[in-house]
Amino acid sequence: MIVGPILVGILLGAAAGAGALMIGSSIWLALLIYSTTGAVSLLGLALLLAYRLENKDSVDQPKPYIVINPQRS
Repeated sequence: MIVGPILVGILLGAAAGAGALMIGSSIWLALLIYSTTGAVSLLGLALLLAYRLENKDSVDQPKPYIVINPQRS
């Protein structure tokens, strides 16, 4: 489940780093922007998923059906 936020973080970081390079920033600043953007987006999405799953578990789940042994003839 955490693979999705990791991929989103990588893509957002790469886009931010590429954007920094396109406006003429140094490679070191582009790498800093890439890593910071990726880390912040990953942590933000992970917290969002954790909060969403926490609220989802608090809802009463329906009771399962009772399994009855089959009758023998």
